Amino acid sequence: MAFQELIRPHLDSLRRFVYSLSNNWQDADDIAQEALIKAFRAFPTFDGRAALSTWLYTVARSASIDWHRSRLGKAAQREHSLPSAHPAADPGLDEACSQRQDRDRLWQAIHRLDEKNRVPLVLFEVEGLAYDEIAAIEGVPVGTVRSRISRARQSLRELLLESEPQSGVRAEGGALGRSLLERSRG
Repeated sequence: MAFQELIRPHLDSLRRFVYSLSNNWQDADDIAQEALIKAFRAFPTFDGRAALSTWLYTVARSASIDWHRSRLGKAAQREHSLPSAHPAADPGLDEACSQRQDRDRLWQAIHRLDEKNRVPLVLFEVEGLAYDEIAAIEGVPVGTVRSRISRARQSLRELLLESEPQSGVRAEGGALGRSLLERSRG
């Protein structure tokens, strides 16, 4: 089977994973592309001891580290400007806007987490990997993965409560984060 066909089912999750390590989707796309090139070149050495997805996440994590190292010292990340057009008054658009704002708020909070806790959280909550797969990607024991996910969840709760909108709507513990994580998978 061709490399392209083997990796196709993993592309979306790989892109989301790399986004969790970067600050925007453009950078994530660049890093994911670089990771796929590295994976293609290294594919003959893939021995199948780990799942293909685990190996791809490991390659992507390495590509992300390399990409960020190569850009140290460059100007701060570009900020996305707000669109100038206002959406028409449509109740469906309001709900979509609200969901988009919630998802953006969640990702902003996730990006504020320490990377050593952020990576296992994203791999577990967003990508649905098992603890042992995450441990293989991170090169740490399963117990360390569990504790990092626990710390990340607690920090995420605090960050989401801290960044609550001024509308008076309160986040209920981890429920907001969990529901936002579910919506971010799409």
